[in-house]
Amino acid sequence: MSADLKHLSQIFAGLKKERGGWENLWRDIRDYEVPDLGCFEGEAPHDGGKRYQRLYDAEAAEAADIMAAGLLSGLSSPSRPWLRLTTMDPDLDESPDVKQWLADIQQAMLMQFAKSETYNSLHRSYLELTAFGTACSIIQRHPENVIDMLNLTVGEYWLACDPYGRVDTLFRRLSMTVKQMVQRFGMDSVSNDVRKCLRDNPFERRNIIHAIVPRVDRDIMKADKLNKPFASVYWEEGRENDPALEESGFDEFPALCPRWLITGSSVYGRGPGAKALSASKSLQRLHNRLATLTDYLTNPPVQYPTKHRAFLDMYRPGGRIPVDPSDNEAIRTAWEVRTDPALIDALIERRRQEIQRYFKVNIFQMIAASQDGQRTATEIEALNQEKIMVMGPILERLHTELLDPLVSNAFALMVKANKIPPAPESMYGKELSIEYISVLA
Repeated sequence: MSADLKHLSQIFAGLKKERGGWENLWRDIRDYEVPDLGCFEGEAPHDGGKRYQRLYDAEAAEAADIMAAGLLSGLSSPSRPWLRLTTMDPDLDESPDVKQWLADIQQAMLMQFAKSETYNSLHRSYLELTAFGTACSIIQRHPENVIDMLNLTVGEYWLACDPYGRVDTLFRRLSMTVKQMVQRFGMDSVSNDVRKCLRDNPFERRNIIHAIVPRVDRDIMKADKLNKPFASVYWEEGRENDPALEESGFDEFPALCPRWLITGSSVYGRGPGAKALSASKSLQRLHNRLATLTDYLTNPPVQYPTKHRAFLDMYRPGGRIPVDPSDNEAIRTAWEVRTDPALIDALIERRRQEIQRYFKVNIFQMIAASQDGQRTATEIEALNQEKIMVMGPILERLHTELLDPLVSNAFALMVKANKIPPAPESMYGKELSIEYISVLA
């Protein structure tokens, strides 16, 4: 059964309304903390632009980078094994043929992650997550590298959850030229308007909507793309009366949507970026004040006799102004600035420390030092206790909402690409589980 684009558009409208309450917060986080991220309605992701106009001090951006890099190296390091496959049966795991098979799969999967640049995409997801509290990426089949992980940035996707609070619906808007549309979907799938535009202006851009939703009306006895558990539908925005550009499906929900902290029935999460927003705004105001104070101290306004108006160009560093003895007292600064810049410097440093505390910079710096052998056993034990106390619930959510579906989808793609060796007979009917063995696990 073909997709009902009008019904999907109604769902999309409802999701846009629900997400509207988050957008002002996300825009502020983007403007004051991570200007390189985010793309909201009315903005063109393909256009360059000035994004650092509100930043005088990029402490929040630096802290977010440190946290994202720390999560990457601590949870899913590209330089060391971070997962172990298991049957949850110790005796079966120790069986020589099963043990070798599990080790071969683990090694093959880690090699595929490295080859497909999955770690670069994971770093981007961690950065979005720490700043906005929610990240989103789509894992799909790559014709050469088997795995392709497509990152989305905040503002260009809309989510919904199932009754158990798990994200199972994704809508996203992407901008494509008509040339790209024909290359992606084929000449037969695009509208006559697009075909005409291909001749006249192939680089004209159109908005495309991509929906990934649970497929309710399907024949479970069929395994074709139109009866997969999750539907994937592309159409040109505003042309709901035309056929879909593409309709297919997925066996598993392909979107990885980790959230930092959710409250109640909220779909989207809040992260350290929301906590640090006030401190980051204050930091920019303090730098603005410090710059103003410096100007008054180093280049103050001067009052002078009116007859010296013709000599204003001489009121510069090194200038020589002719005066009579009676005029000497009349040439002076208009007022004396009594504020000590050290006071503002101290407030700036305090705000920086607040931001670093929100992004747990000290923990990730301690982890980096412990890996370099710069910490004693007592300090490492203290670090482990602090890590468990502060990061424990967040790490568990990252395992569940990011790494579990990543490994599950990657395994399925590798099976389709014949990258998984044949299983031993003792594994028939058994399920695999994942154990995480990273620094932060």
